[in-house]
Amino acid sequence: MFKSANCILIALFMLLLCILAKAAPYQELEPRKGHVPVYIRHGDESLSNIHPGLAEAFKEQPSAENLVAETTTESDIASLDVIKALDKLN
Repeated sequence: MFKSANCILIALFMLLLCILAKAAPYQELEPRKGHVPVYIRHGDESLSNIHPGLAEAFKEQPSAENLVAETTTESDIASLDVIKALDKLN
């Protein structure tokens, strides 16, 4: 009985620890030989929000235009019905 109670207490402690733990969104690492920093940019997020040095390095102005083409969910591939209809015509 005590083993199951201990397991439950350990599981609850681990669950509580997982809930309360927070990952730091920003981490500054010292430059090291062979280390290449990688930054993930979501949409039109400004570089200064990701890392202050990025906006300066890429000379991004606060009103920088978006050079990334808009993506669409529409497919440019013809549907199977259209292909079958064209085959019947030919």
